[in-house]
Amino acid sequence: MTFDQIQSFYLVATMGTYQKAAQRLNATQPAISARIVALENWLGVKLFDRSGHRVALTPQGRKFLSYAEKLLEIRAEAQFEVGQGGELGGVVRIGASDTMATTWLPDFLVSLGTQFPETTFELSVGPSVRLRDELINQQLDICFIVGPVSNPEIVNHPLCECPMVLAAAPSLGLHNRRLALKELETVNILTFERVTQPFQDLKRDLRAAGVSPRLNPISSLQTIVLLTRKGLGIGAVPMAVVDEELRSDALKLLETEIQLSSLQFAICHRDGPDAPAMQTIVNSALAFTRAMGSAKSIKMIY
Repeated sequence: MTFDQIQSFYLVATMGTYQKAAQRLNATQPAISARIVALENWLGVKLFDRSGHRVALTPQGRKFLSYAEKLLEIRAEAQFEVGQGGELGGVVRIGASDTMATTWLPDFLVSLGTQFPETTFELSVGPSVRLRDELINQQLDICFIVGPVSNPEIVNHPLCECPMVLAAAPSLGLHNRRLALKELETVNILTFERVTQPFQDLKRDLRAAGVSPRLNPISSLQTIVLLTRKGLGIGAVPMAVVDEELRSDALKLLETEIQLSSLQFAICHRDGPDAPAMQTIVNSALAFTRAMGSAKSIKMIY
């Protein structure tokens, strides 16, 4: 019995297909299948029921799964604490919301790359809801997203709070006064795409104030800022994203009666064999954001 065999079995069992396990391990499906057959021969039992079209564990397979996870966790912990002296290795797949990716995360990734030069960091940027699903499905290793994630297999670390603001180009003449609520119904409000928590929160906050908004969902946060600067409408964005525009007077904060809901972010990863390595990234991220949070209009919440 080898750890390659155990890991192949574990990934097929938890990811649901040989194809996904092969992609995760950068191996071929026949290689994964051969490892599992060798493991079954060593144990003297069948771990998977191959009579149907779907991957299904046998009773012996379900029993061995808990042992496989424990063995992989012990190996990862020993390798991390003793063998590598706390070093990361291989490829780490990171997911980040647009807000995180356009504020502090680029500088953090540079710092992380310097700290762990032997590690390759892959970054996927998108809506938190999509990244959450990819994390649960083991397509990502760690995420910086709107959280927490409600799933028993996910570990959540509270990260920061980002206030949402309304901002507009000076040319619109909406600043230096308190906007009437009805004025918000006559102007485009540019914000996150519909599937996101910020969009739903904004829609709820405006309607609670009696405003029927003209919301314009846009998939790119940088595009929202650019179109807001060009005067297409009011941008409803995290303050941290428009810090530079506000300092240079390219955008102006708008004053209204509405208190927009802040965004709560968390660092999320799976609770499993890779948890010790992910905890190192968590610790580095918390230390990094603690040092620069106030400079980016980010309030730390840990």
